Amino acid sequence: MSVFIKSFYHRVFPARQLLIRQNGEVKHVILAPWLQICVALSILIALTWLAASTLQVYSQTNKISDIEQNQLSKQQQWQQQQSAQQIQHTKQLEQLRILEQKHALLQSMIESLPESISKQNDNVSDSPIKNSEQQSDFHAPLIDESDEKNTSVNNLNSLTVDQRFVALTNSYERSFLQLEVQIEQRQQHILTMLKGAGLDTALAKRLSYATPKAAQGGPLDLFDESKIPMQFLAIADKLLSLNALENFLNELPHALPAADYYISSSYGLRKDPMNGRRAFHKGVDLAGWHKTEIFAPADGIVLRAGRNGGYGNFIELQHKNGFVTRFGHLHKIKVKKGQSITKNDVIGLMGSTGRSTSTHLHYEVLLNGKHVNPVKITKALSRVR
Repeated sequence: MSVFIKSFYHRVFPARQLLIRQNGEVKHVILAPWLQICVALSILIALTWLAASTLQVYSQTNKISDIEQNQLSKQQQWQQQQSAQQIQHTKQLEQLRILEQKHALLQSMIESLPESISKQNDNVSDSPIKNSEQQSDFHAPLIDESDEKNTSVNNLNSLTVDQRFVALTNSYERSFLQLEVQIEQRQQHILTMLKGAGLDTALAKRLSYATPKAAQGGPLDLFDESKIPMQFLAIADKLLSLNALENFLNELPHALPAADYYISSSYGLRKDPMNGRRAFHKGVDLAGWHKTEIFAPADGIVLRAGRNGGYGNFIELQHKNGFVTRFGHLHKIKVKKGQSITKNDVIGLMGSTGRSTSTHLHYEVLLNGKHVNPVKITKALSRVR
């Protein structure tokens, strides 16, 4: 083996001469075998180092590229997550605005309910949004990836945001539907009573006014109807109609105009107290103590006040919706012609002036110029108040 190595050594690295010519002179340098080996080893080492360095640089470059690609991918994912969160946030804000409009409409409707049904809905006014806020916030908190417990809780909250919105929406819908049922029942009850009292024509005339007759006004504060379902707006319109009915009821002479009395003669056919003949009594006689106070049954204006034949001391009041009330046999008149009076104002004292047998009040009610039974109207209206 050593012989082969020596033979290879002498054959590959024999002693060589290097001729160098300089300034006309020729010099020679002998390259010994060991020097050739050192040079070859140096070149081999240099090439090996260069190859290793090149591979290392290439590897580092690939790693840097991978890191940059990974960072870019994470950045893209973060941007996508941020975009998704922004979309979710915008969606939640829109849901919140819708709930706020529904809450404002529901609260306004509850505050606008007539006294006849408002007490039944005291528990609704606190409804959906307040109860929800006591349980949890509307917006889901951001997820903290470093904490597993917070992650699980936040994931649960994130999953229940839409569920809470649906629950609140369903709760509002139930509240609106409950109000709708109560409004329709109350409206139907009023219409039935008015029809039974013969006041349906007066109601139709009252509701046919194109413009409001009373003084009204105030700053304009509209709801954003685009965020409220049409069925809820329809319920609000029904409430407006009901309030118009309630206002109509409040304008009617719904009570007999004395506090302490008994009915001594009813409306309609009777025997005349003076001559005993059959006659039509166009009012009702309310008997009581002498000088019993007589009250205005509704707001109105004094058309007449003074002496009037068989009525004796007489007052005639003009009310809204075509109603007129008359008061006869008064002991004393406390109002003047043209005077505006308010419901329950004292307008006179009970007496026995004119064509009268004893102390009492002759009370008449006219609707659009026709006499109606005051007791019938009073009973009908008392059932709907």
